[in-house]
Amino acid sequence: MSTQPVPITRTFAGLSWAAARWSDFRGAARRGGRAVIGRFLLNISPTAWMGLDLLIVCIGTLIGQRVFVWWHADVSVLADYRLWLTSTALGCAVVLAGQMFGLYEHKALWSSLRIVARSLLTILFAMLATAVILRVFLYSDISRRTAAFTIVFYLVCATGVRLLAHRAVLRVRRGLLLVGHGSGTSMLLRAIQHGRLEGYRLCGIVSDDPRRHGHTIRGVPVLGGVEHLERMLARHDIEEVVVADRGERSACYERAAMICLRHGCRLTNEATFYETAFGEVPVAHISPKWFFSADLRGQREEHAALKRVCDVAVSLTGLLITLPLWPAMILLIRMQDGGPAFYAQRRVGLRGTTFRLIKFRTMTLNAERGGCVWAADNDPRVTRIGRWLRRTRLDELPQLWNVLRGDMSMVGPRPERPDIVEPLSRLIPHYQERHLVKPGVTGWAQIRYRYGASVADARRKLQFDLYYIKHMSLELDLLILLRTVGTFLLGAR
Repeated sequence: MSTQPVPITRTFAGLSWAAARWSDFRGAARRGGRAVIGRFLLNISPTAWMGLDLLIVCIGTLIGQRVFVWWHADVSVLADYRLWLTSTALGCAVVLAGQMFGLYEHKALWSSLRIVARSLLTILFAMLATAVILRVFLYSDISRRTAAFTIVFYLVCATGVRLLAHRAVLRVRRGLLLVGHGSGTSMLLRAIQHGRLEGYRLCGIVSDDPRRHGHTIRGVPVLGGVEHLERMLARHDIEEVVVADRGERSACYERAAMICLRHGCRLTNEATFYETAFGEVPVAHISPKWFFSADLRGQREEHAALKRVCDVAVSLTGLLITLPLWPAMILLIRMQDGGPAFYAQRRVGLRGTTFRLIKFRTMTLNAERGGCVWAADNDPRVTRIGRWLRRTRLDELPQLWNVLRGDMSMVGPRPERPDIVEPLSRLIPHYQERHLVKPGVTGWAQIRYRYGASVADARRKLQFDLYYIKHMSLELDLLILLRTVGTFLLGAR
């Protein structure tokens, strides 16, 4: 039997096809590897990033001191207490400044501009604070050469590592599948389509309605019914499944949920997924049973007692530090129009009780002669001095006295006026539940959302307030206080 030679063109075509497939395989493996690394980086605790910054600062300070401060070269590293003092002070200052400017938030890794800007602010503020602390309290100093080298070393190393992490994180696209459809699903779809949810790849929707199969809902394809679920999970590499609220009461969707769990998918309902992903509670899509399972920490006596101790300590410290500024602010306000420097208002506090909140006056005299009005951008009732006080948030300093008295806490939902609370309670479900804890000078809503001036803004801020009430802890309070200081330094939003 004779064999026909294979044409040379067919051989080259086969080799070209194999080379192309090998290139595709290597590219897919490389992308998949970056995605795995990206997932790992997104799951790293902020404490690990803090430890990395601390290590980089210590190494930078050590190298800078040894290379540029040659007159200390004869002193051993272990015996040079000034070196360790400087490294420790600067390292702690970097960690605190990073908290202030949001450097350790996972969302910071999604933007290279955010990484560079926050790293620069962190090291510059930390260096300034360290210089002041060493000079004023420890009677020591840091060499300008060492300081300059440490700043450059930190920016190159810490920022470089984060930019490499940013490249890996951009590859992360977890496969997301929605089981069922309802009003909560529409809200979730809008958030994803507006780019508010990074790191997910929305693959489609599972529906028990055959008429929807092959169609789209808000541009997202309906892939089929529960009978096709196993095939969908494998084909689209699904990692996370969100079950609609309506689906939780359906036997069909309950069976689908069990299938997803057996395939190793992370399974949540709409409210839980939204709460975890966005740091807020979808108030229009929760029922009273949400409060039954929330296990609100603010109701625990031991937590309330410890929070009160921290409130007294922080408010006393704040009053002592800022008291020298008060005479100047009082003088400026009185020079504006001759009116009083302070302004007191009735506000709603814990469990609906009212108290008198004290602030520096920022509006003209008799500004609310016609009744209560929402504050707006460029409000003509705000004085020139008042506009500056509001922008820097110095107008809220007298509230430290309210905290000391026990009317307020340092961190909590912002207190509103009774004539605003009453209509909002009728328009927004669960609005009164924000009074389950003491109101605060600052809060989760204040660092996550702009100044509220409408019912829609009040509803959105309530979602952040409910998240805080559920997750409140001293650690979260400290994070909010540090971010508030960062907002103050950068200018209030």
